Amino acid sequence: MVRGKIAYFAPVMKHLLILIGCCCSLWAVAQEKPAVYQGYSGGMMLHTGYLFGTDPQAPVKHGRTCSPQGATFGIGGAIRVHLLQHLRIGTEGYVSTMNSGMTDCSRLLQKGSYLRSGWGGLLADAYWKKDRWIPYLGMGVGGGSLKGLYLLEGSQDDWAAESNAVAHKTPFVYVAPYVGVNFSLTKKIQVSLKIDWMLAFHQSALVMPTGPRAYIGFMVNH
Repeated sequence: MVRGKIAYFAPVMKHLLILIGCCCSLWAVAQEKPAVYQGYSGGMMLHTGYLFGTDPQAPVKHGRTCSPQGATFGIGGAIRVHLLQHLRIGTEGYVSTMNSGMTDCSRLLQKGSYLRSGWGGLLADAYWKKDRWIPYLGMGVGGGSLKGLYLLEGSQDDWAAESNAVAHKTPFVYVAPYVGVNFSLTKKIQVSLKIDWMLAFHQSALVMPTGPRAYIGFMVNH
């Protein structure tokens, strides 16, 4: 009788053990391979850089085209979704201003002249973790516009109408490769340093605001 019961339950126990073994194997594999979604991060960053290129609508004064090149400053931010262990995708947006006093055209342009670029787009990068350091490498792609105000005579300090001034807006598309590193202050807060090089195009020509920028800011992980 006992042998009969054992013979009856033996196949059931065999299949049950196989099922338990499969479940344990799947659980072990799931522990080794991370989930696709790994959270997200975002924050604000200040930047500065040196921009050059050609402003296609720059005016001419004393026989020279007033297409300034020089230092720029601005602010913006980015947000990224973390996928797997080494991939992040997201979006960014920034505004950057180049005042005439910080350019090579400071003697031709009056105080108050400026070039202001605003841009935004998609970004993707690969990142690695080494203790509290997180280096990364990626590319941004998007579009924006360059707004310029050129005061060739007069002054911004009075209320008189200026007859010799030019204002315009030029759209562009860009690609911007970048490298950077984050340093973890806490589990959720990181200091981020980044350097990029923007290549801006308008009607298939390389234009302003092409050049390098350096960024610094804080990122919050979720």
